[in-house]
Amino acid sequence: MKKLTFISLCLIGMTILHSCKDTEVTNDDPTLKGFIYTTTNGESTNQVLKLDRYSDGSVANEVAYSTKSLGGANTAAGGDAKGDFDSQNAVQIIGDYLLAVNAGGNEITTFEINKANGALTFKNNVSSGGKRPVSIAYTQKSGSNTEYWVVVGNQWDNPNVQKDGADIERYPNDAWFNTDLSAADASDAERNIALFSFNSTDGTLSWETVLDNYPRINGGPTCVAFSDDGSKLAVTTWGIAHFGTALTSLDEQSPSRVYAYDFSGGAITNARFFEEEGIAGSIGFNWAKESNSILHVSNFNLLPTLRNNSLTVLEVAAGAVTKSQNFNTAGVDDIDEACWTLLNDAGDKLHVASFGANTITRFNVNNDGSIANLDLVVSRAGVSPPGDTKDMYITPDGEFFYVLGAYQTFSINRFDNATLEYQTQDIYETTMSQSGNAGENNFLGIAGFDL
Repeated sequence: MKKLTFISLCLIGMTILHSCKDTEVTNDDPTLKGFIYTTTNGESTNQVLKLDRYSDGSVANEVAYSTKSLGGANTAAGGDAKGDFDSQNAVQIIGDYLLAVNAGGNEITTFEINKANGALTFKNNVSSGGKRPVSIAYTQKSGSNTEYWVVVGNQWDNPNVQKDGADIERYPNDAWFNTDLSAADASDAERNIALFSFNSTDGTLSWETVLDNYPRINGGPTCVAFSDDGSKLAVTTWGIAHFGTALTSLDEQSPSRVYAYDFSGGAITNARFFEEEGIAGSIGFNWAKESNSILHVSNFNLLPTLRNNSLTVLEVAAGAVTKSQNFNTAGVDDIDEACWTLLNDAGDKLHVASFGANTITRFNVNNDGSIANLDLVVSRAGVSPPGDTKDMYITPDGEFFYVLGAYQTFSINRFDNATLEYQTQDIYETTMSQSGNAGENNFLGIAGFDL
């Protein structure tokens, strides 16, 4: 979203675009290793896209599955942003089932997965309990091997301000910003986190209740996630971002929040949150491995004096959430728009994806979850217009790292996971005709499994 430069892919000469469905596997006898899924989140019917993944990292045999609900893309909205909005954890795999948000249909879709070939079978759609569902979290219920608590973050919308001076633009409109945004509003009911029960034996997702609502001034949820032990639930919010300017203004921006709750038996207690003036657009985050007290949070919209807060490390204590560390991403003090996080399985490498710069910043993580130091910064190659990189995925075998070109190229980009050396780009065939048309799709989420 944010500071965007829109270009047409057809103007980029001599760039080879691979169709996922037609990609040939060229290594000697590569074997099928697993499957990768994302959602198109387009301007009409939402689709889940499946790719086969091979031992050499190549992908092929793309299949699109309709969710029978609507994506949330809308190129007519939000001026230069063309309707872009962000989230993390939009697709989750629980046992033999895949759950995906439908941001335009206000529903959660459940598919059954054939674990032998990755094929999906549509099961049903369930109301998300709010407007624009964007993120899914789950944790196992105490005493059960098949029952889970599922929490859905409903974002509602993402009000924002673009540019400055005589050119300033406010979305949805000036009148909306002239109201008391901290006051209770009818939209509060749609901007929430909603609780469900999930049965992994038969794939039934059942409504429970709304856990919490969020005031307009600090925005709706962008990501929800449980700590590894299920005892804590955290939520990041959008805030009100001011972008398309080098001088983000506190007169136009409202801070995002990072909420933490104690969680037990389907109930939340002891709500507390972190916010800081000048930091908005807190989107992707994760708990440190085996921790219920350390959060790694990416923030895209920052005052110029706070650009070293693209990554913040927060400590969750009994009575407060406080900042303990903060860092630049993309290796520069610039508007790179850090938006997504991904912790490796070992818990010692944290990745942050920057939308504007199309970079991945990797940090080394200490045993206690704090950040040790900056490890690497790498850029995508292939077709990489500014404002495209979003969700990330590491294969379960630890061999490959993938990142979506989610907003303009509609691509999946592969790196070697150990070195983060860039390898190749594949353009999804289902959305290939729209490549270069910013915002016609806005891929949400990425998940997968290995055989």
